[in-house]
Amino acid sequence: MRLSSLASLALAVCLAVSPAGASDVTDPLDSVVWDYVHEQLLNGEPVVFDDRVQVFAPEKVEDGRMVPVSVRADGIPDVKQILVLGDLNPIPRAVMLEPIKARPFIALRMKVNEGTAIRAAVKTGDGVWHLGGTVVQAPGGGCAAPRLVADGGNWEDHLGEVRARAWRTVDGADRLRLMIHHPMDTGLVDNIPEFFLDRLTITNAAGEEVARIQAWSAMSTNPVLTLEIAPDGVTAPGTAYAVSGVDSDANEVSASIPAPSQTMPPPPLQEAMR
Repeated sequence: MRLSSLASLALAVCLAVSPAGASDVTDPLDSVVWDYVHEQLLNGEPVVFDDRVQVFAPEKVEDGRMVPVSVRADGIPDVKQILVLGDLNPIPRAVMLEPIKARPFIALRMKVNEGTAIRAAVKTGDGVWHLGGTVVQAPGGGCAAPRLVADGGNWEDHLGEVRARAWRTVDGADRLRLMIHHPMDTGLVDNIPEFFLDRLTITNAAGEEVARIQAWSAMSTNPVLTLEIAPDGVTAPGTAYAVSGVDSDANEVSASIPAPSQTMPPPPLQEAMR
């Protein structure tokens, strides 16, 4: 079966790479590929497991194609990047957030190929990765299963379209939620090449970049993302945010997020579940 051989090959590569530069940091999640994660995905850079990095995901899922995950890293200063990954996925990276004028929070839906550790790696200005994570039990095949189709199969007609909304919170921040129409193909399904949303930039009405996102095909079909823009980066009252980006085939994404509503937004840690 193709899925089994791919998963076995990915694990074999991880284990083969690990001894050359085995990490001396003990993984609290006891992942068999921790050394590979540290050396290859985090470039062997300094790491610390930090309780301030909170990762929320269900303990068990029935469909590995759409697993809700949210990450919050309040209290960690000078956050430069937040990387979300699944250890045992054949495509381990799901998304990277640069919270330029955003809070260290992101919610998303991602694919999980089997039971695995889901991690958030938060890089600070001193070059240290602060890690948190949880373990999700899942059936096999989330990365190699056919895409979920919710548009009658005519995804080309809606490619790159964005649906989005913003809320102004009581403390002056803006919570943004956006869904981008895209198949997010992993390349692990026969005769369907890898094709995924690559980069997004969120800009306020003053032209300031407030967040940058890099995505990989491990994100679920029609990616849903939730971010929080800090008070010093919010768009002016009554004005919109702009979203721009590109996918792996150089198709462009361009949209606006309407001016923030004054109504209360959904609870942030439940955003990925919706």
